[in-house]
Amino acid sequence: MELLEIEIFKNYIKKLNIPLDVVETKTHTLEQLAFKYDLFLIDAFGTLYNQNYFVYPGALEMYKYLKKKGKALRLLTNAASQPVEKLLKDLWLMGFDFSREEIISSGNLLAIENKEWKIEEAYYLGHDAGISFLESASIAFSENPKDPVVIVSAVVFEKERREKALEILKMPGAKLIVLNPDPWAPRLDGTRQPVSGAFAHFLSKQTHCETYYLGKPFPSIFSSVLKTTPKSSKAIMIGDTLGTDVLGAYAAGIDSALILGRNMPRADITKDEQILGIRPTYYLII
Repeated sequence: MELLEIEIFKNYIKKLNIPLDVVETKTHTLEQLAFKYDLFLIDAFGTLYNQNYFVYPGALEMYKYLKKKGKALRLLTNAASQPVEKLLKDLWLMGFDFSREEIISSGNLLAIENKEWKIEEAYYLGHDAGISFLESASIAFSENPKDPVVIVSAVVFEKERREKALEILKMPGAKLIVLNPDPWAPRLDGTRQPVSGAFAHFLSKQTHCETYYLGKPFPSIFSSVLKTTPKSSKAIMIGDTLGTDVLGAYAAGIDSALILGRNMPRADITKDEQILGIRPTYYLII
């Protein structure tokens, strides 16, 4: 992991305020997991697919196997820069036949949380398509919101927009709402690059504003799934990242399976686990 990535994940651990009990990780196949669990929460980007409709080897087979076994599936994604309807179409093109009800996006949590926050206007940083999440939450985009609120769903490189966000967040009582807490993301060429969570961390450190995170590893995305599934369901989270998928599952009280070699290089996993004090329940072989 990058030094900044470690800093961000440690900040998430501090915000979650939970004791970490490092488990002994076992290596399991998908068949072994299917024998033990009936509800599978699956990460999207970095676990099933990457940019340009690239599907990871074994990902589609994993999905089809679990469907054939009659397992309940939920896609938990922090990709709050595009509407769920667009994500659904992209998934279909890649061969993943998820239904609308099976996709839980961190962006959709904004409408739930805003019932309490009652935010009417906000300055938005992210892709234009992500504005749909503000609209669903009855939040209007404004260059000068009447209350100092900034919502982030993706990295923004335009200097003017960054400076405007910093100006708003330095105001008394300012709030920063992060729809996608992912700090780093893998790319097809094997590199990794900072994304929304890293950008939001920069804004938060520069302004010391009150910051709210939606999506993994924070509880609301997990509770939104678990409260709509039978309490008897034995759930497991499958993902590619220690500090979001694995940590989030641990905080939610469920097991986790980490796929190595995508966002978490095999050579670095032991060191990264020691640094964060987090280990998955299983390493998944697919």
